[in-house]
Amino acid sequence: MLGNQQVPGIMLLTVKDIFETIKTHYTDKEFTIIVSYVEIYNETIRDLLVPSSGYLDLRDDPTRGTLISGATEHKAESMEQIMNLLLLGNKRRTTEATNANQTSSRSHAVFQIQVMSTPKTRNIEVETVCGKLSLIDLARSERGTVTENRGIRLREGAKINRSLLALANCINALGDKAKKGFFVPYRDSKLTRLLKDSLGGNCKSVMIANISPASTQIEETLNTLKYASRA
Repeated sequence: MLGNQQVPGIMLLTVKDIFETIKTHYTDKEFTIIVSYVEIYNETIRDLLVPSSGYLDLRDDPTRGTLISGATEHKAESMEQIMNLLLLGNKRRTTEATNANQTSSRSHAVFQIQVMSTPKTRNIEVETVCGKLSLIDLARSERGTVTENRGIRLREGAKINRSLLALANCINALGDKAKKGFFVPYRDSKLTRLLKDSLGGNCKSVMIANISPASTQIEETLNTLKYASRA
């Protein structure tokens, strides 16, 4: 998702595209871009842009939707600034070695971009248009027979699987036309509650699956494709 300065990933390429689009197509408007970067680890939220961040809570705002109380928001002036913030935050993300991956992500990383635009022509009343983009790097699902985790690592894996299941249940409830208008279990996990307005309502959602062509990973590849096909 992130990549590096030599080979930028989806997050960096998305930010680059936003800046280039604003510069090329919207010369008659002024834009403000605000970013935040957090991780959801063991059903707790931590700010990746603050050293030794404490645990943060979710709050429901009547105008802005679900917010992370206490998360730092940085005003972005350039792609280079955001790249530095992302690389810094990624170093603070919780990772551990398992039998399946030497640098296994033990958390879901959520990078949110808010873009606000106002016309350059000043009137008594100025209309501000706001859009939000959430980029989520999901931790991979954990199978105990493959990772052979024990103790803390096993409990981490259980929390990861629980949140992924909650996300799948929300996607199923939203996508089933027979259940239109029925209850959607957003509150089953911090991940789905945070992404409530990114899954349903006036939004577009895209899921990108990372799979391996190796024959040794066939079960993981099959499970990933089944999971992604629900979206």
